[in-house]
Amino acid sequence: MKQTLTDNTVLNKAPAEDQSSNIGKRESPWPIFDVFPKLKPQLAPVSLCDLPTAVQPLSALGDKAWVKRDDLTHKRYGGNKTRKFEFIAAEILAANKKHVVTLGGTGTNHGVATAMVCQQLGLKCTVITFNQPDSKFVQKNQSLMKSFGAKIINAGPVALAALRFYVNPRRLHKDYYFLPGGGAIPVATMAYVNAAFELKRQIEKQQCPEPAEIYLPVGSASTLAGLTLGCALAGLKSKVIGIRVLDAKMGPVETCTNAVVNTLMAQARDILLQDYPQALKELPKAILRSDFFAPGYGVLTPATTHAMEQAQALGLTLDQTYSGKAFDAYLQALKITGKPILYWATYNSILEATTLPPQTGH
Repeated sequence: MKQTLTDNTVLNKAPAEDQSSNIGKRESPWPIFDVFPKLKPQLAPVSLCDLPTAVQPLSALGDKAWVKRDDLTHKRYGGNKTRKFEFIAAEILAANKKHVVTLGGTGTNHGVATAMVCQQLGLKCTVITFNQPDSKFVQKNQSLMKSFGAKIINAGPVALAALRFYVNPRRLHKDYYFLPGGGAIPVATMAYVNAAFELKRQIEKQQCPEPAEIYLPVGSASTLAGLTLGCALAGLKSKVIGIRVLDAKMGPVETCTNAVVNTLMAQARDILLQDYPQALKELPKAILRSDFFAPGYGVLTPATTHAMEQAQALGLTLDQTYSGKAFDAYLQALKITGKPILYWATYNSILEATTLPPQTGH
């Protein structure tokens, strides 16, 4: 289905064809459709990001260290959330929704990405938040959400926020779209299945070696689910290792467990099996580690601080809630590995994000 966007939508323009080489037209940002073309009209992603994101060596950490720069997915606000929104936005627009309601901590990165994309697409946005430790990072994200026109409703404890989101009378209204925290829905998982095929294409072009392991933070679990499923579909042997940074449950609702990862993989595979019933017989095994989880969501630890400082020296921006913990795990793995390993940078590091756009209301 072709997407119809509002007049204030700002899409990334593809570069002009290179007339001085035989490269021809720019490659599609969605290589999954090269392998599974029947999925394209069904998923019909909206072009929001600058893809592919680069793979780069982290030479200061040794010749086995590599990074995938998903912190640079978008000129205004990068990160894994924005990549997911190419597929989420297609679903929202196809359903003709006008108002997106989502959920996250007071410093939610997902809330910022949701607010930005909603402003870009001319949609209203409400972010229901639960408390997390206050910090400059939290305050910055609060300012960003407001500047992108979002209405923020703080519900206090996580259980109350979950209740306010999941038992909400506006779910009966045709104009409202309720997006779970982190964008953890099947089409968002497909965005990272696509990302795995993007990585495979970069490996085939010898832009990086095939990593033995891929490290990333895990909150709502759709990024881990997509990369794990995508690597299996793409024939990559890389182990995708998720570092849990969120409580296993949000009130009575499971949020960050192997069961959640497996459910998201199964739902994404079901999308694929509609047109490709022989694509994948068994789900790959998800790897979700909890040994780097802090005493609470968003709690800063000395190890996280050290990892963030090392990343900053390498030109990478991390946060204390998600990426700092995963990078700590990555640094520990580098000490013992004899094979290339990849850190998947999921946190926005676009400097322009600190320059707030004019505030808008509803």
